[in-house]
Amino acid sequence: MTISYSGNSFRLLLRWKGSIWRSVWRELFLFLILFYSIRFTAPHFFDWADPDETKGYRKVFKVMCNEFHEYTKMIPLTFLLGFYVSNVVSRWWRQFECLKWPEDFLSILCLLLPSKESRPARHQIARYLNLTCALAWRDVSTKIRLRFPSLTNIIDAGLLTEKEYEKLQDINEPSPGIRWLTPLHWVQQLIDAEIAAGRGSVNYVSVAMNELKAFRISFRRLYCHDWVCVPLVYTQVAALATYSYFFFCLFGRQDLNHDDFYSLDAFFPLFTVVQFLFFVGWFKVGQDLMRPFGLDDDDFELSYILDRNIVTSFTIVDSLQDDDPPKFEEDVFWKHHSEQQQMHQNMFLPKVPSSLKWGRIDLSRNAHKHPPKLHTYLEMKNQDPEEYKNRKNNKFIAW
Repeated sequence: MTISYSGNSFRLLLRWKGSIWRSVWRELFLFLILFYSIRFTAPHFFDWADPDETKGYRKVFKVMCNEFHEYTKMIPLTFLLGFYVSNVVSRWWRQFECLKWPEDFLSILCLLLPSKESRPARHQIARYLNLTCALAWRDVSTKIRLRFPSLTNIIDAGLLTEKEYEKLQDINEPSPGIRWLTPLHWVQQLIDAEIAAGRGSVNYVSVAMNELKAFRISFRRLYCHDWVCVPLVYTQVAALATYSYFFFCLFGRQDLNHDDFYSLDAFFPLFTVVQFLFFVGWFKVGQDLMRPFGLDDDDFELSYILDRNIVTSFTIVDSLQDDDPPKFEEDVFWKHHSEQQQMHQNMFLPKVPSSLKWGRIDLSRNAHKHPPKLHTYLEMKNQDPEEYKNRKNNKFIAW
């Protein structure tokens, strides 16, 4: 799952897991090795190859470094990386939205099949929904594939029975790729059988089927995101632009004025390293978020989501549905409403403060430190109607 973080800026910079330091330290280490190798070996090479400077090797090297420095200004790296990463991040979030959760359909199912006689069907349908998640997610997620290497592991987890496994195998042989869709078809058949037996309400069938359709569409979109990736040429352009930029920086950012010992670049290329962290870290964001169903720090924790869905599903169809709601008790809001009705019915009663202005509940506008205000209002030129007289002085929204 995406790394959670909180705290001040200094603490966030020191985080390691899921941080920029963990993403780019290998590339930065290699860059610094090459950078200092050129810096320390180039003078000794020129002293050995051209001690009298008659061949002009040192001058050619300086000209080449200056040209490479100018080349770095010609690469639109900010534009390329910005457009690339923005598309990848939006695609990453759309993939998370494809993870449909079962409680919406199961809540409607409890209205469709509310009786205790339908509890086995509700329980079986809830298991089939989570079975569909396990079958589909193991095709796109490395974590789910490691958890369920084969269908026998799903049987051990309790989401699939031996007879259902045999049916899935028989269906998958003539029609490969339809295995994950089969439990959703079983859900339709169970609902149809319960309604035919008179244990279901026909009024909610259409709503339930629409929710089941949305549940099925979410898996189809997830498969489409897994099948169709960002075009390779786009990723190659971003990679070439990033790494060629810092290849030119290996020569273009060399300190050619060896007599100036007060220059910071004479000891350490600080600004170049900062640029490396920004641009390579930016490119790494696009690479890490390209496929969010792997084993990286910021990949989706589908194993946890599956466990959460299993617990929630069986709680809804078993515990919550069989448990009657609490009986009505008068709360402070009910008492407040009764007081207001009595005051309006009998104008001779003395006005008393609202019962909602004490204790932990306070609905008065003065109880908030930053109440909402009207920042704009409509001015009527040449008119002064009664409704606009006190509009400027009214700082609060008319609820």
